[in-house]
Amino acid sequence: MKHKLFITLGLSLFGTVAMAQRLPTASIQSLGCDQATNRCFLTLNLEQMGPAECTANKITWESDSEQGKLAVALLSSAMMTHHQVELELSNTCYNTLPELASFNVVARKSVN
Repeated sequence: MKHKLFITLGLSLFGTVAMAQRLPTASIQSLGCDQATNRCFLTLNLEQMGPAECTANKITWESDSEQGKLAVALLSSAMMTHHQVELELSNTCYNTLPELASFNVVARKSVN
């Protein structure tokens, strides 16, 4: 029984990762947060991206969790120091914007 549970959990985790969209390395052009909705947004130097129902060059995420606050701090730092980021989007939308699933700040600086 335990083996079936682990297989099911493994497949559902794989399904979530498989449906995420990995973006090419990008530079952050702007970043801001809305206190009323506890959402943050960033604009990238990329064309439209995300699921078909919410393609944009902006990405959003919830900022009220510890991970959301950490994302604000690290992504703000990346923008201010002109470092590039690698982002992965979830397959869901929030008010016509793609949602952030994960990110990585790259050690090399952008060439803007």
